[in-house]
Amino acid sequence: MSVLTVKPKFLYPHSRQFPFDEVAEKIVRELKKRNFDIPGIEVELDSYGSGEEKYIYVSMIKGADFKLWFCRVQGQLSKSKNDIAAIHEIKIPRQELCVYEDESGPTYRIYVGDDWEKDKEWFFNTIKIHAKLRGESKKYLIYSGNTYKSRAVYLLPDKDLGREYEPEEGEPQRIEVKDVFSNITEYLTKNVLEYILKFPEAEVIVDPKIEEVIPYKGKHTLLYSLCNGKDKYIIDTGKKNPLELPPEKRCVHFGMRGIWCDINTDGKITPEATKSDFLPEVVWNMDWISSLHIVAIRPKYANGIFVIDESKFEERRQELFKQIAPRDTLTDEELDSAYDARKATEIPVNDYKGDYKKPIVIITRELDFDEIEWVSEMSFK
Repeated sequence: MSVLTVKPKFLYPHSRQFPFDEVAEKIVRELKKRNFDIPGIEVELDSYGSGEEKYIYVSMIKGADFKLWFCRVQGQLSKSKNDIAAIHEIKIPRQELCVYEDESGPTYRIYVGDDWEKDKEWFFNTIKIHAKLRGESKKYLIYSGNTYKSRAVYLLPDKDLGREYEPEEGEPQRIEVKDVFSNITEYLTKNVLEYILKFPEAEVIVDPKIEEVIPYKGKHTLLYSLCNGKDKYIIDTGKKNPLELPPEKRCVHFGMRGIWCDINTDGKITPEATKSDFLPEVVWNMDWISSLHIVAIRPKYANGIFVIDESKFEERRQELFKQIAPRDTLTDEELDSAYDARKATEIPVNDYKGDYKKPIVIITRELDFDEIEWVSEMSFK
């Protein structure tokens, strides 16, 4: 079995830290019973984990008049992974509440503009911060509990050192936390959960689709990369007996790695390779500072593997320097255009025809241990 086909465990919200946690769990469970297919409601799933320890959860639920974000810690799944499926941020008409597992805050925003229908999209989908400092019109007020590890009784205006607007006469000077929690619980029950329950449950529950493996047919059957000593230990152990590793370590993942793929090795790169045998530019954008080992990779699957043309970045960069002379430093926007030129060349590895000037293979997925041909015993800095 490939790590690509590991079925993630579905996580439900189960926390009871806040009064609305129970209805949040019911909303997720009832949506799943209907395969997350309810008219007018958009659901996003997110996943995390590695190797044979992978999880999936509802990260966002959105309707015309509400938006719910789930990313609050509600316990531990293992020594290295938290369960983050609890609700974190709730947006309903004219209100936005953020709660935290350590009982800090909470943070509460209310709409105080004069045209809700016009501003609704902005309120639901914009990060609202430092309106006064930025010279923006007053459309919201922020209130905070300003506590830690003990729940606040009242939410007080949060001026943030004068960077946010203060409430004026007729606007709340303090808000009871229990009233906010009660109001939100009632809204979610009546306007979200009861709406979902109007629709029949699905006859067949469909699990989130697992990625379909794509056989590797790339032009270069053997790729070379670098790893540190910790990666080497995982590879060596995993190739001998992966069960000696914890489930989350049963894979090889160097992070997004760029590998020059136009190397003429002539059989010179072997498991006994040293730095003198190896091309210094073999790995693109490497910044390791620890001892490195050479890794030979023979991909079985094309999933998450792409080829880009590094020459497009270099060509665009040189063009820009000519255009801006005598200035010798590129702005962020100018440099982004060079990155965009390179990004525009990105294609799936199976589609690469061998026509790039400086082809680089990008590996963005976890690798199976049997996709690692060998790791050099010798290391170099």
